[in-house]
Amino acid sequence: MKKFFSLVLAMVICLSMAAPVMAEEFVDSIGYKDGPSIVTVKDADGNDVQGKIVNANGEVIGYLDEDCLLITPISEAAESDEIPDDAQALLIDLYNQLKDGSMSLPYDKFNANLDPARMVIREMVDATWLCVGLPQDCAEIIEPAGVHVEIVFDLGVSANEDVYVMSYKHNAWNPIVETVNNGDGTITCVFEDFCPIVFSIDTADETPKTGDEIGANMGLWIGLMAVCVVAIAGLTVYRRRAR
Repeated sequence: MKKFFSLVLAMVICLSMAAPVMAEEFVDSIGYKDGPSIVTVKDADGNDVQGKIVNANGEVIGYLDEDCLLITPISEAAESDEIPDDAQALLIDLYNQLKDGSMSLPYDKFNANLDPARMVIREMVDATWLCVGLPQDCAEIIEPAGVHVEIVFDLGVSANEDVYVMSYKHNAWNPIVETVNNGDGTITCVFEDFCPIVFSIDTADETPKTGDEIGANMGLWIGLMAVCVVAIAGLTVYRRRAR
């Protein structure tokens, strides 16, 4: 019995040490809040568009029409009747794998010194073309090498937060290295294709947590503390009786 209580106590301590990493992997509200919105820009005629199509020389050769791209956050994926079935299934599967720890994001592709334990997945969405086959087929326009799309997302991040964006294609997460924090809550990203996307932030400079994060983490720690107290009390009583 003594060995049993010792084993329980050791397991509780290990769990409490791992808890911060588990809690920091996802912003808790990601499962039910709206995803990031696209900030429209103006085309050559002054019309609102979702983004610019730019060639390898930095020249604007086209624009994403306002309804050309569908952004589906993970919170809406299961219920959405707009997202294609295969994209829906992939997004949900990737989310579940990241959530249960069977998949991890390769932050070292950005910088070998990045500590994954500091990273928080703030948003996870699918981006799907809606203009495929239309006269303005943006998917075809960006096929040539060096052609990409510049899109501005409203993430609500602070000016000093480091944001890391990855897209999932060819069965792997790939970094979007051309990501700029614009300092006004928005970021500008450069894409060569669209698919599942994750937006992560580095918590090295500890930022204030949202209410749902605080509540979730507090509940976790209260539960862990309760288990620790019970385990330690049980072990103490047993030792006294053994004497």
